[in-house]
Amino acid sequence: MLLAIVFGTNLALSVSGLRSSAIPLGTALLLRALLWPCMRGCAVLTIAMWYFWFSFDDSVWLKKAAWFVLLYMFIMIGPVLCYLFVYRRSPILEKALD
Repeated sequence: MLLAIVFGTNLALSVSGLRSSAIPLGTALLLRALLWPCMRGCAVLTIAMWYFWFSFDDSVWLKKAAWFVLLYMFIMIGPVLCYLFVYRRSPILEKALD
């Protein structure tokens, strides 16, 4: 959701020809109200995926190195991909749910 709001806002501004300083006050307040929960959710997911990567991920070192790069370099999309492709398929999660 954070990516959609950020990219959608930037796309709408570029198409309309407005600068970010020319956004009406009501729209700016709405965007800020939408961005705060998204930023907090992104931060919580990032911290959770780093904790999982350090503590519970028992993948081979090459996979862990690749996920390290994704988690470190792509802070907005890396944790989401790690959640979908590593955490959800982890045998530790299956043990916890039983």
